[in-house]
Amino acid sequence: MSAKKNLIVSGVLFTVVLLAWPLMMVLAKPIGSIGQQLLWVAGHALLYRAQFVLALLLAPAIVYMMLAQLNRRQTADSISRRFGMVFLAAYVVLNSVSYASQAVLLPRFLATGQMDLARAWYFASPWSVAYFINQLGYCFWGIAAIALFFGSFRGQRLPGLIAAFYFLSALLSIFAFAGLLFESQAFMRLTLPSGLVLFPVGILTIAWGLQKDAG
Repeated sequence: MSAKKNLIVSGVLFTVVLLAWPLMMVLAKPIGSIGQQLLWVAGHALLYRAQFVLALLLAPAIVYMMLAQLNRRQTADSISRRFGMVFLAAYVVLNSVSYASQAVLLPRFLATGQMDLARAWYFASPWSVAYFINQLGYCFWGIAAIALFFGSFRGQRLPGLIAAFYFLSALLSIFAFAGLLFESQAFMRLTLPSGLVLFPVGILTIAWGLQKDAG
């Protein structure tokens, strides 16, 4: 597949997944205390699992898109690129563990009555293991995005605009993790905006792939 086709396919895939994920969150959003939410999850395990199976597509979708963008620009191998790739790989692992735990482990804990373990791994609790792993993963993604895109893509039309959105999302992701470390609710709430600001990236990537003379 050509570099331009990879841009189009990856942009479409990322946009679809990013749109579908919040919709699933709305459909499978329990309310009440943590205990009440866990009871809801236990009674709607299939819907809850489906939400996080979809979430597992987020990391592959964005990594595919980022690699397609880097391939199109043909950025030279460098220390910053290698540094970014290490953190990008760490993001994929941490993100996958966090979301997979909700699709596999949490329903099992609830089904066997292991409520302490369920509370410890429940994603919606900001003090859970799954939430911590997820936030750390997105912090690593932010570091990777800055290392891979900010220097080499600056000021270059569509690639530069894509890099700007990555940079904004990266900062929000890093601040969100800092909020978790320092128990700042205001900073912790930056997680959702950090994902939403990436929506234009998929559209811009499709446009870049459709350009006759991509810059």
